[in-house]
This record gives sequence, structure tokens and C-alpha cells, in this order.
Amino acid sequence: MADIGRRPTLADVAKQAGVSLASASRVLNNTGPVSERMRKRVEASAAALGYEYVPSRSVSRSAHPGAVAVFIADIRNPFFAEVLLGIQDEADDAGLHVLLFVTMEDPSREQRALANLADLAVDGVILSGSRLPSPDLVQSQRRHGVPYVLLNRCIQHPGIACILVDLERIAYRATQHLLNLGHTRIAYIAGPSRSESSLVRRRGIERALEEKGLTLGPEWVVASFPNIEGGFQAMSALLAQPEEQRPTAVIAYNDMMALGVLEAIRTHGLQVPQHISVVGFDDIAVAAHTNPPLTTVAQPKYKLGQLAVRTLLQMQQQQTAPAEGYILLESPLIVRESTARCVEG
Repeated sequence: MADIGRRPTLADVAKQAGVSLASASRVLNNTGPVSERMRKRVEASAAALGYEYVPSRSVSRSAHPGAVAVFIADIRNPFFAEVLLGIQDEADDAGLHVLLFVTMEDPSREQRALANLADLAVDGVILSGSRLPSPDLVQSQRRHGVPYVLLNRCIQHPGIACILVDLERIAYRATQHLLNLGHTRIAYIAGPSRSESSLVRRRGIERALEEKGLTLGPEWVVASFPNIEGGFQAMSALLAQPEEQRPTAVIAYNDMMALGVLEAIRTHGLQVPQHISVVGFDDIAVAAHTNPPLTTVAQPKYKLGQLAVRTLLQMQQQQTAPAEGYILLESPLIVRESTARCVEG
């Protein structure tokens, strides 16, 4: 309870109700969707403390539970699972329901699900790993008239906000790391051909190589499905090349593919990093426990999910994306035992 002799504050109400300050504000100021259960709890705490406010029901839908539609490319990938956990925790705090759609990297499946959203009356959409062309996403947002938030993809549109990790810069740094270890034959195991984030990674790799007078030859770029089996198949294709033409280092699109890369190298009787160094992306939990532990990029997965919901709520109030249209996050390169100095001349 508030101290005797002091007027209760919104923070006092939030504390007694067991919710965040932002959630209490949304209830009492009627500025966003909350569940009826949360509304009653906050209003009861305000009444018990004697907190003065003017109840409002000017926005009728705010008295009902809000919902956010979340599109995830592949729930089997721990990267997306951690993003989803950040979304769920933040949505729970805001009193939002989460409607989950798993697209399995299939653009047609994603398109069909988006087309059916009108029947679900969602308050916003979060897309992680979207493979749809930008015009299709813009058209979809206009049709539904609710805010969209994209993760690791940028589209300039007032109804769409983008939260990005600087993938080009970190791919550049990962390549520099390998170059500093003496590697000049560096391959890239790419993700889906429609993946903007895969192309961004490639640009960073190429930029680092060009600064050293090197190129990323087409024979050293292999695209595959972004899972363990895809990484295994792509690495096996690289290892089918003559020994003197094989890469001495590989950067994988994500850690799941990197796991397949490690297995393919072992299957061919080679060792990591003695024969080939390997770098992944995402720093999923298992990356620190592979054999050897994987050098990888630590994307802020949980934070991406949290920021997606917070940005969506801000857009609901302001009816537009952030001024720049995007939020840019940093990711460190975590160096472990899967990379070492090149022993070839």
C-alpha cells in the first residue's frame, strides 16, 4: 500500500495489482488492449488505494482481450522458440493473447494465413522469418489496417515497423575473424533464396573478402533449407570438390545448419577446426555444447520478441511506425573452439 499521508501513484497501483507500470497505464488511461481479468485487478487496486482517475470506455474493444498474430518460420529452430518466448512474456504483461502461425518457410502457407486474419480481429501482426515479397506484405497490412512488426527485415511503410540485427556488419566481422586466422578459401552455406537476411549476410561476407582482394566464388555458395539436414547436404556438396579446391572455413546461415555442417565434416573423416573452421549464426543454447563448441553470432532473440510487442503497442497508440521505420540492434561474435588458424599454405 502507499505510505500514509502520501497520495497514491500509478506505480503504487501497478505494484499492488502485480502488473507492470505500462500495463496499469493502459488500463486506467484506456490506451491499449488488455484482458478483462487484468482490467478488474488494476481497477480494484486503484479503488483500494484511493487512486484518482476517470474511468473511460471510449474505445469499446479495449474492454475485451486483445490479440496479436505471430508468424514464425520454423518452431523446431530454437532461435524462433526464444523469440516467441520474448513475445509471449511481453504479451502476457500487456494482457494480449498470442495467436501462433508456423509457416515452415513456405510463402504460400504464410500468404493463406495472412489472408484469413480478417476473421480473427487481431490488434497487430508480428512476422519473424517472413518469406513473402515486400509488396505482398504492404498490401496485407493495408488490407487489415493494423500495425505490422517485421523481425530482421526492413520495409519502408508507415504501418510497418522493423526490428533489425545488423546482420551485414556482423557477417563482415565474422569473415574478418576467419581472415585474421589466415583463411582465404571461405564458403557460405546460405539460407532460402527468398530470405532477405541471407542476402544481407552474404553482402557482409563479400565486403570483407573484397577488402583483402578475395571473392566469394559461386562454387563456395550453397543454398539449402535452414535446418540440420540442409546444412549437412550443403556441406557434403562442398566436400565433394577436389581437396585443393575445398574451403578451409565455412560460415553457415544459422546454427541449425552449422550443426549439419559439423556432422558432414566428421562423416567425411575430417576434423573441426583442424581441417575446416565453422561459424554459425544465432547462438542457440546448444551452440556452446557442440563438439567442438561453435563460434557463432549471438542474436538477441528474447529481446527481439519483447521489442516486437512493445513496438506494436506504441504503434497502436501513435498509428504509425517509429520515425526511422526501424530499430537496429547489435550482436556480438562469440568465438569458441570451432574456428582456428588455417594450417594450409
